[in-house]
Amino acid sequence: MFLFGAPAELMALTPEVSPRRYFRANPEAGATWLVVVSPTPAPHATTNFLRSLEIRSPKIGASMAGAYLVEDLGDVHLQHAPTFENYQSILQTWLQLASAELPAGHPNLRFALNRELFEVELGMFRDCYLRGYRALQLTAGAWQAIEQSLAELAVLACAGPQCLQHRDFHSRNILLPMQGGPAWIDHQDLRSGPLYYDLASLYTDAYVELPDDVFDLLRSQILPLGERCGLHPEDAMQQFLLTALQRVLKALGTFGKVLGAGRSDFEAAEIQARCFALALLDQLAIYPELRKVLHTP
Repeated sequence: MFLFGAPAELMALTPEVSPRRYFRANPEAGATWLVVVSPTPAPHATTNFLRSLEIRSPKIGASMAGAYLVEDLGDVHLQHAPTFENYQSILQTWLQLASAELPAGHPNLRFALNRELFEVELGMFRDCYLRGYRALQLTAGAWQAIEQSLAELAVLACAGPQCLQHRDFHSRNILLPMQGGPAWIDHQDLRSGPLYYDLASLYTDAYVELPDDVFDLLRSQILPLGERCGLHPEDAMQQFLLTALQRVLKALGTFGKVLGAGRSDFEAAEIQARCFALALLDQLAIYPELRKVLHTP
């Protein structure tokens, strides 16, 4: 096979949820680049922006139609080393993003984690997860109650202070190379969103079993972040829980879609995400109809 004008033997890496596919070129030769086959162009703008904040992100190499090269920083993710020290370092780095603004002309300025997007994502939870993967048979009244709850959640979850968010901040999207510190990947959808979105993503990460000290660390960030933005402690906690609920229901919608397509490797993640959703619903003490359907075997 010829790629970028040279012969290449490609070894496919584990596919992710998105349409992008990653390949390691000539692994026996110690190649330092991955080949990304993607329907979207290389994320030059977000990569350059993160690097301007001294947030590490893989370098981007040559591009061609439908593919580009990206720096190969190995296969060890935060998922493989979910230690207190690693999460502490990542949170410190995230604060650099949260306090920054996208520069004028950045293509992601027109995007936001807002009600309209949350409505689409929660619709995916309803259609791909509840109706599709779970194949729930409910009365018209029960579906109406669920619709009303999801519509309300879309409004509440995006309320309050806003700042920049990675948008898919979980343990599979942070690499831990041997040298140079953690590196953020899958950041092309970076945009403004509700204050707690990325923190909630780390907290409800369905891909990793977090130790108690990491959960404590993540929870310890809620009130200081809120105080910085003028939120009363009770309001800060409520906003975090609502944003976390939206985030985890969005994840269940994605898992429902890929599981319905035969990706059984997401079964454990679906179970963990559902447990998070139930715990959040218990803490919020709202949306009993959602809690009931998520408890349904």
